[in-house]
Amino acid sequence: MVRFFRWRSKDQKKKAKHLQKRLENFQSSQENNVSTWGSSIRQIKDEVNKELTAFQSHIEDIKDSALSLEELTKMLKSGEISEYVYNLILDELSNHLSSSIEEIFRIRENLELLRARAKIEWVKEKIGIEKLEESYSSSEKSLIREVYSPLYRWQEIVNKIDKVLSSLTLEEELSIIEHYLLIIRERTSRVKSKEMEEAIRICKRRLDVLSEKWSSIRRNNIEKIMDLESKASQLKDEIEEVEVRFAVGEFDRSIYESRISALQGSLRRIEKKLSEIRNYIDEIDLKIFKISELLKEGDAGYEKQ
Repeated sequence: MVRFFRWRSKDQKKKAKHLQKRLENFQSSQENNVSTWGSSIRQIKDEVNKELTAFQSHIEDIKDSALSLEELTKMLKSGEISEYVYNLILDELSNHLSSSIEEIFRIRENLELLRARAKIEWVKEKIGIEKLEESYSSSEKSLIREVYSPLYRWQEIVNKIDKVLSSLTLEEELSIIEHYLLIIRERTSRVKSKEMEEAIRICKRRLDVLSEKWSSIRRNNIEKIMDLESKASQLKDEIEEVEVRFAVGEFDRSIYESRISALQGSLRRIEKKLSEIRNYIDEIDLKIFKISELLKEGDAGYEKQ
């Protein structure tokens, strides 16, 4: 019996070794099969990490610059600084903010391209591993999935990009575009026309993407409003019913006050939620409208030149 188990253990090790060798050959062929993008896991991962670090750094710079601009405006209004000093610092902050925003646009486009490349390689390797599994049993397939890691490394790259890009909210990105366009408007006379045209083009393209995203979010929020309004109407009917039943003596005061308090509390919470959603929709709609108007101003300015 002991010999049997030893033999079985050796047989499993032999199979595992054989699988490992085939997997190594498969991995080697996959890595040597350089795609038209000229990319590999290491190349893409290194570039993604570099761009993600830069993206996050520029986001922090933009937030800091925006806060500095707000503080600078307060100092001017309070008379703490002269208009001359204000304009000097404003010019410096605007240049820094503008540069960071331009980098954000560039990095986002590159990250989206890298994500697409990683997703393609992910699919290619998944198909390859599925073909490799066809000649093995279920237990051996599990071993293949454990041993073969590049498939998961591609997935990790895609997830990492998604996480960082989604860290910038819709409101934040719209605010960044608005700040950028306001800076452009202030600097129109000092910036070359071609540079301005390119800046407007980038903002338009990004606004189109965000507007499409907002359409879906807005639709979902409108549905939430309709659902909450229905619940609010139902609660008002229930409140009215409790008041009538109390008036005709069906409920004593303690039951009446308990039920009315619970129903009114629920109604207040729903009305608060309704107000928050409506204000959110109005806020984003207004931001998109302002950006659209700034873009129109930019286009009109180029037509005059």
